[in-house]
Amino acid sequence: MTVQRQPNKTVLVQGSVSTPGALYTREGVTASVARCFNLVIIGKYVAGSQSRTAPTHQLGLDIPSDVFAENTPSRYPKAFVSIDFGTTYSGVSYAISSPGEVRQILAWPGSTHSFSKIPTCLVYDALGDIRAWGLKATDMRLKKGWPPKNVVDLVADYLSCLWTHAKNQIHRENGSCSLSALRLSVPSSWDLRATLFLREAAIKAGLVVQDPEFEDIYWQERLHIIPETEVSVIHSVLSPAFKCQRESFTICDAGGATIDLATYNVMRGLGAPKIVEAAPRSGSYCGALFLDLRFRELVQERLATRPVHLDEESLAHFVRSFSRSEKLDYQGTEDDTKLFRFRCLHVEDSDDPAVGLDHGELVIPGGVLRRKVFDPVVEQVLQSIATHVQASEVGLDVLLLIGGFSTNKYLFQRITEQFGSSIVSVIRPGDGDIGSCHGGPRFGISSLVSSVKHTQNVFRRVALPAEREDRMMRPVYITSVPGRSLCEHRVEYIVRRGASIVKGDRSELRLRKLCSSQYDRTFELVLYSSNGEQTSRYFDQEEGEELCRCQIDLGTYPSFQEQVEASPFGNFYVDFVLGFEMGSAEIRCVLLYEGMKCGSVTCHPRSSRAPRLIIPPWC
Repeated sequence: MTVQRQPNKTVLVQGSVSTPGALYTREGVTASVARCFNLVIIGKYVAGSQSRTAPTHQLGLDIPSDVFAENTPSRYPKAFVSIDFGTTYSGVSYAISSPGEVRQILAWPGSTHSFSKIPTCLVYDALGDIRAWGLKATDMRLKKGWPPKNVVDLVADYLSCLWTHAKNQIHRENGSCSLSALRLSVPSSWDLRATLFLREAAIKAGLVVQDPEFEDIYWQERLHIIPETEVSVIHSVLSPAFKCQRESFTICDAGGATIDLATYNVMRGLGAPKIVEAAPRSGSYCGALFLDLRFRELVQERLATRPVHLDEESLAHFVRSFSRSEKLDYQGTEDDTKLFRFRCLHVEDSDDPAVGLDHGELVIPGGVLRRKVFDPVVEQVLQSIATHVQASEVGLDVLLLIGGFSTNKYLFQRITEQFGSSIVSVIRPGDGDIGSCHGGPRFGISSLVSSVKHTQNVFRRVALPAEREDRMMRPVYITSVPGRSLCEHRVEYIVRRGASIVKGDRSELRLRKLCSSQYDRTFELVLYSSNGEQTSRYFDQEEGEELCRCQIDLGTYPSFQEQVEASPFGNFYVDFVLGFEMGSAEIRCVLLYEGMKCGSVTCHPRSSRAPRLIIPPWC
């Protein structure tokens, strides 16, 4: 997250969310960002004292109340909407059931030009009310400050602005629609806990709402969170430019902060081919933003003796100039002898050949840019690809390079040079930077990926009948109950890392609750997650953390009602079944009775371990 300061105003322009304990310093940026939650949050503007609802007309949020009629009769055409929520930029696309073509929101507040994506950026006033978002937020002069909000509130505010404007645009272009499904695509490197926090923010932002006029029990299921790589697969495979006749291919989504990788096998047989994930998705924090960071450090190094050019506004000006041109157009070694010129913001002290200042411009040789800025980041990308390919243990036929960073010519050149001998072809689609947007609506119409590899272990802590091994290995865990001995703190896996999950499959867990009265109807199940590859028998062997707490209301469950009638004064057992529906990026829980859904389950991520905001030193 980047903070800029100017008189009376504040904003956080770009950023990340990290797990507790991660600190962002220039010396330790790579180590700390490796565990980033990876949400871009955004800022604060100290100016007025208007209420939150007052300035909506200034933000372009004036929209009819019947834009989307959720869970309504089919007289309205169905809309499949996808939000690509990115670290630096976000976008929205949609498809109407008839004719079914994918369209993208291109008109945004703050500009008369068309933009496929806009900055993931907010501006707040001193009271924490939104003053600007997206394109408008990046044009303000700001100073340090912090809105009185947590991570979920900040993300919810941005999603609310984005979604309200998107609904307005869809209504203008198509009239009233029935929202069939809404999909949020996120970096593939996000873990289950990150998606839980995002789901909480999306619900709070009103991306999906419960219809009070219908028995809308499963309204939250209209929101799906899916990895960007899978969305991009759908867009790429359905694109006429993609003609993959090979048996496997790898998607490399090179974005703003992350490099996400996923490998797929093409299963051919009778009927349409199926695409299955061949290995767990992986990712690392070495996206295009790190070029900005290293360029900023290079400027500080070269102008260390000229402090007039090192204030925050000047540094941000240098980085913006670099980001808008040289960052994507840089050619590599052939530009080593070229001189790159960046205009200074301040005219005083603007000519000193010893540090590269030439008549108001900072001059940097191309070879210096390559060694100091591009090579360190590109090497990390190459290492990430090599590590993923080795871990996937499948032959790699095609590497599909997509995402905003993929348009960098030097990155494409280095990938081709390093992997060209072991990969049949490296493909960079012309529209690869919008694949994560356009694939989302198609996901709702035709999901080509039939199975995925789970990226984490999900388990719970249980007490199981004690065995001889338990008495030898963990005697302190053994407890006695009437008729048997139990070993506490055992691990029971819900799903294992690397397990193949067929879309639509559901695993079941049978549970029992002792109810003291008819009002004792709530059961809490605590789930944990980890990244370990070894099977653990005991909880202290599994290096995991609490994932969420599942709150289950048994009040309407048939077995509970039967027991209440049989034992109205309490002290009865209720047996019930919990179903786990495994998605590509998240896990959902439902209450089952005789194989049918009979209620939803609310999963709360552990708030005391919520990711917190950190401020990276760039822009």
